[in-house]
Amino acid sequence: MNHLEEQIKKLKEENEKLKEENETLWFMLEEQKNSQDSIGQALESMLKEALADEMLKNMEPVGDA
Repeated sequence: MNHLEEQIKKLKEENEKLKEENETLWFMLEEQKNSQDSIGQALESMLKEALADEMLKNMEPVGDA
């Protein structure tokens, strides 16, 4: 019976380590996703600004200024 108790203890310890590793990996994935979202938003903003600038450059004045 003692041998089984030792195995159970080792398995519980290994399970706890795997749980911690799993939590860490999920945290890293979430951070990576947030970073990619942030980069994507910044890129989208820059593209919109550049597009608006190009549109303004190409516009003809209307009426007398």
